[in-house]
Amino acid sequence: MSFHGPATALGVKAHVLYSQLLKADEYWALLDLNSTAEIAAFLKHTEGYKDRLETLIPEKAHRVALENALRSSVLREAETFLFYLQGAPRKFFIDWLSWYEAEHLKSVFRWLRSKRADRDSLREHLFHVPGSQLPYETLLNCRNYNELLEALNGTKYYSVLREPVRRIMNGESALFQLELAIDNLVETALYNDIKSLPTKERTVLAPLFGSRVDLLNLYNLHRCAWYYKMTVEETITRMLPVRYKVKTHHMREMARDLMPQEERLRMLETLFPVYGKIFRDALERDDKELALEMSIKRFNYLKALAILRSGVPGFHTAIAYFILKDHEISDIIRMIEDVRYDYDRRSAAQYLIRPILTGGETAWQ
Repeated sequence: MSFHGPATALGVKAHVLYSQLLKADEYWALLDLNSTAEIAAFLKHTEGYKDRLETLIPEKAHRVALENALRSSVLREAETFLFYLQGAPRKFFIDWLSWYEAEHLKSVFRWLRSKRADRDSLREHLFHVPGSQLPYETLLNCRNYNELLEALNGTKYYSVLREPVRRIMNGESALFQLELAIDNLVETALYNDIKSLPTKERTVLAPLFGSRVDLLNLYNLHRCAWYYKMTVEETITRMLPVRYKVKTHHMREMARDLMPQEERLRMLETLFPVYGKIFRDALERDDKELALEMSIKRFNYLKALAILRSGVPGFHTAIAYFILKDHEISDIIRMIEDVRYDYDRRSAAQYLIRPILTGGETAWQ
């Protein structure tokens, strides 16, 4: 059966859903509120969230409940799209949803490491991910890392986590390498899925996810070389095993031992001016790491936005919409924190993924 018909229908539906995303003035209105309850009440009256938050009582809305309801909203929408997908597009979409599954798994490892919350508290943070095969209840009943690893036997995570878990059991305190292994598994599968998509979809989505691969590798290189002082070989082994424009020889050159950060930045600006500007602008700020993380996500947001606004509706349009929706959820959750701790609103707006300080974006036609 041809995929063209369902793809077009999904693309049209994605455009309708995109029109229901928050407007720039609604972002500012949220930042102007004073509590989680006010935010919940405001969202219940917006086109994109009124149905998803229908059962939520704003006056009694706890932050965790609101955040989970928001995250679940995008997954419930995704589940309705899955019904129309089959073959390579379906696999790609399920692997995209694995981002949420991966975050859950990292949360379980963090919980086991810190023991700051009981199982019920952690369970409140977990929600249904379409296509997920993680044995959540079994994971939550694990008492140590070995039990947690064995509970993952038979899942795609088991083989890539054996070595990081062994290192943790032998005394390594940070979860950096374990979380990196989880992220790399998900990102690699997703990028490789693109090769099996129809030509039209592959042509549009490859630059979107390829630039994401590049920026994730550059971000991880920055952390490994600058903060963890890893050698070239240690750094390269922690990169994604897939490449887009930034190749292994580029990363080897930029990860040279003892290379000053300024020299690394100049090299990046010479080789890849667009990526170089992202890193230069962020790392020159006082809050450099937060600014860098936000800038990378904003670059991804703007590329997805360009895809959604151009061309004929298709599967790529649906994927672009869900990326925008995911970023919007992240922004709302950050605004909840900004309001709770009464941060300066204009300063808070600088750290949102969507660039509302420049007036937002013009309406899609």
